[in-house]
Amino acid sequence: AQSETASAGDIQAAQRAFQRQLDAWQADALTLAVQAREVFTVPSGTSTVTIGPTGDIVAVRPVYLDAINYIIPGSSPAVEVVIGPMDRDQYAALTIKELQSQLPIASFYQTSIDTILGSLFLWPQVTQDVEIVVYYPKGVGVPTTLDDVLIGPPGYAEAYHYQLAERLLALFAVSDPGVIASVRQHSLESFARMKRPNLQPGLMGVDAALVPSIGGAYNVLADSYTGSSPK
Repeated sequence: AQSETASAGDIQAAQRAFQRQLDAWQADALTLAVQAREVFTVPSGTSTVTIGPTGDIVAVRPVYLDAINYIIPGSSPAVEVVIGPMDRDQYAALTIKELQSQLPIASFYQTSIDTILGSLFLWPQVTQDVEIVVYYPKGVGVPTTLDDVLIGPPGYAEAYHYQLAERLLALFAVSDPGVIASVRQHSLESFARMKRPNLQPGLMGVDAALVPSIGGAYNVLADSYTGSSPK
């Protein structure tokens, strides 16, 4: 109650609930407010690097990566070149996974259920030291103690409060219908408000066949050419 002091057991249970809450947020793209950028060097002869608190790239293990580039060796200013991502099927279809080359052209990233590290596979295996740039969405870290300070964009503090309060209703067997309804309503509203600024609408694309060019283009909808006529 309001005038009571929580027991050590209750505090520990609530802390674990909050840790699980923020861990779950790491898997939701709309709760990740920061686009992190990490630059590291892949040594010659390397094809796989790890990402995580104790990995080759020291960071919170991302669920997925937004983009991976390499920096052209010797370029000044640094020039980044996109490394194409592979999905599971494409990675499995590689017949020579230890193929070697000076620069990578493709990558495959996956997390693990056996370790806190993620693995980034680069293909082909590099035969020189290459700087790699990794872009990934980053969320608020999971607190390990009650003294940890969490910092987030506007709207996060209220979401911390009411999302945790909703979890504690079940944990401490609160049965008052009015309290439950009020907390859940605030939880939904604050969570939606927190996630709204993180939504980035995709850019509208136009089929190249519909865009006129200097050499002429074929309009598949009108069955006609624009610009110069085909030979």
